[in-house]
Amino acid sequence: MTMRGVGWGAYKRMVDTGRSVDADTVGLGRDDAVAPARGSAGVASRPEVGQDAGRGMGAQTSHPAAWTAIPDGERPEDTAARNGAGASGPPAAAPRRVVVVDDADGVRELLCLLLGTEPDFVVVGAAANGAEAIDEVIRTAPDLVLLDLAMPVLDGIGALPRIRRVAPHATVVIFTGFSEDALLDRVLALGADALLEKGLATGPLVDQLRRLCAARRPG
Repeated sequence: MTMRGVGWGAYKRMVDTGRSVDADTVGLGRDDAVAPARGSAGVASRPEVGQDAGRGMGAQTSHPAAWTAIPDGERPEDTAARNGAGASGPPAAAPRRVVVVDDADGVRELLCLLLGTEPDFVVVGAAANGAEAIDEVIRTAPDLVLLDLAMPVLDGIGALPRIRRVAPHATVVIFTGFSEDALLDRVLALGADALLEKGLATGPLVDQLRRLCAARRPG
């Protein structure tokens, strides 16, 4: 999927201030909020984060490179070797492969930019609806899927069990503006590892994703 460009200003506002990756950050007017999610038997529990916990990634002094999907069949470590990384010292752990799914272009692209600047994540695919998400998951075999719920063609609820079937060992995190307990219970029952709200600031968001990936045990 082609990056359309959300603008350097929006990205810098997000990381400099610790703002959330949500509609307000991309100029659509949404207040920040953080809602804790509860764990469930058989799935990873999401650690609770306070509303004032942490800030974003801090000030950026240069424009981040746009994320680039890794070619089919190529692993992150192969990409690193091709780019000259790892020439000395012990080999670093391969970054976690991520697919970002959100129908809002600005939110999706900000998430790709945010995770693309983290050394332990690499964005290998992006999708604007659930049907595209399933195709991307099959194509890229990700370690982490960040999945919106309200989308055209096929929503996150419809896509979730299919994604879980084709990627049983991946960490699947619902990333949504909704936080009702009944919704949380439903997505956990369908195979999600956690539900995170879009009001979560960038620093805690990345920290939560790391913890959830570390907690996921292949089964």
